[in-house]
Amino acid sequence: MPLTKKRVLNTCPRYYFQRKTEHSKNHSGRILLCDSGAGSHVKTGRPKIVTEKKNSSAGKTSKPQQERSAETHQKLIRAAISVLAQRGYANFSTSMVAEKAKVSRGALQYHFQTRDDILVAARDYVARALNLPWKPETLRERPVDERIRMIIDHYWTFIGSKNYIAALEVRLYERFNRSMHKTLLERMNKLTGERNAEWQEIFSDTGLSPDYLIPYRLYMLDCLRGLALRRIEQGAGINVTPQIEILTDLMIKRISS
Repeated sequence: MPLTKKRVLNTCPRYYFQRKTEHSKNHSGRILLCDSGAGSHVKTGRPKIVTEKKNSSAGKTSKPQQERSAETHQKLIRAAISVLAQRGYANFSTSMVAEKAKVSRGALQYHFQTRDDILVAARDYVARALNLPWKPETLRERPVDERIRMIIDHYWTFIGSKNYIAALEVRLYERFNRSMHKTLLERMNKLTGERNAEWQEIFSDTGLSPDYLIPYRLYMLDCLRGLALRRIEQGAGINVTPQIEILTDLMIKRISS
């Protein structure tokens, strides 16, 4: 541990700090203490040296704290998605989220002041999970049919999962919450615009116009969402592979031609 200031203790029973003006004369940086009694003087006996240790952790905790805060934030969002998928919106509560995330109610309220705040964050998190993990130029290096298969597989991996059920729960509720509906609609419209532009870039080498390409992207998503609803109604064990293959073949024929 680094050492900073040294104090010199007198052996008298009572001590006081010398005045600031006297301290300034001590070029060694030591603080001298002497008897405060009448006619007292600083004794010349060998003083005791007391070292004051500097707290080496000072100023080094901000980054770890920020990292822990970010981790807690994400943990709460994932816990909210899990509760929504397992219990539904009707049985959703912030106390369940805190318990699932293994954090205190105070920690939850620090990150999300209201119930709606965490629902919006959960919906936004789920929506962004659909982002493609490849850059458009990387996909264009592959044949069109392979691109389409990769994209559909990626979308279905998420839309066919329990996390998508959480998104549906929030979506069904927010219709009756004007403020939340407005917030989510603005975010989803912005995200849709970004993904439509990305879709055009992925298939820019086909020579097809945006007016032709974008409806096929939306059609693909509508089909996959419909299959997700069927699995909710009839059970996760239902086989929807034939429908996904039909959708994939149709997309390949229409975009490759």
